[in-house]
Amino acid sequence: MADSLLAHLYSRIKGSQEDVATMSLQYIISSSDNLKAAYNKLMSDSLKINIAPDINYTCQSVGEKNERPDMSGVDKDGNEVILCEMKFYAGLTFNQPNGYLDRLQENGGKALVFVCPNARRVTLWSKLKELCIDNGRILEDEDGYRITVDGIAMSVVTWTEIINELRRVASSTSVESLPDIVQLEGFCNLMDQNAFIPFSSEELGPETPRKEDRYYQVVDAVINLLYSKKDLSPSTKGVKASPSWFGYNRAIMIKNVWCVISYDRSVWERSPSESPFWLFLRDAAWKQPKEYSDYFKSIPDNQKDNTYGYVALSLHPLTDVPLDDIADDMASRILKHIEELELCLDKAHSEQ
Repeated sequence: MADSLLAHLYSRIKGSQEDVATMSLQYIISSSDNLKAAYNKLMSDSLKINIAPDINYTCQSVGEKNERPDMSGVDKDGNEVILCEMKFYAGLTFNQPNGYLDRLQENGGKALVFVCPNARRVTLWSKLKELCIDNGRILEDEDGYRITVDGIAMSVVTWTEIINELRRVASSTSVESLPDIVQLEGFCNLMDQNAFIPFSSEELGPETPRKEDRYYQVVDAVINLLYSKKDLSPSTKGVKASPSWFGYNRAIMIKNVWCVISYDRSVWERSPSESPFWLFLRDAAWKQPKEYSDYFKSIPDNQKDNTYGYVALSLHPLTDVPLDDIADDMASRILKHIEELELCLDKAHSEQ
């Protein structure tokens, strides 16, 4: 099937994928009171709170801390009630979600909604909750993809849910909007199909290759740090750095356990942890026997991935710190995994 016109032309439109989708959605729901009411009803159902049907939306209203939600909804008295952040596969920014939650709390707002593709809903929801917990927030009343965070309702809905509801309502009350909804649907479908992301002029500067080098530098730095710990009898005998289509791998043996540290874009794209770095633990024969599997069961699902036939453990990097701090933190977590794995192996042997 041919792409919709919007999907065909989006790479020539100034702005990100999310900007194009947000502006299209805001235009559609602002063009019809019935569609606006339908969108607000969907938000109400998702959040399980009352969102008035006449809430009006504007795009990218900048706050005092430079937070810039994609859409903000205000009531008839001009009070900001709800913030909506649209995502395809871009990462979360510094203000997401905590800066937005602060803004809502300070201004008496009620709700924060993230919109994303079906394929990203689970991973995005997991990451949002993790960031709230790391910020010391109180999470209550979780129900599916809805939760209360310090009194603010937060949820994740999908582009498919929004488009289906808008089309359903438009079919009977706003037929003239159907072609616009079809355009947005075609655009979202293209984004869901891993469309090529056009280059921006900023990406072609010398900073970009330096940024990409960081992923390889982190793997090397962790390996070098572990190798320097001679009391652990580290060994890299018989192994070498292994670049691949999806990233970069290096291995080191620590206490008779092979540790493969991997920068893997394919796992990064789909993992709940949304981490570029992963740890594979294997025995001296490069296997993951039952005792290893028993240990992996103790790891939360959002911190591991079963790929290539082996379990991988997330090594989410620290942010806004130097390389040495990142490497030291990752090495410490790897050694903790080995220590806990040894306890699991000792327990299994004692029971035999």
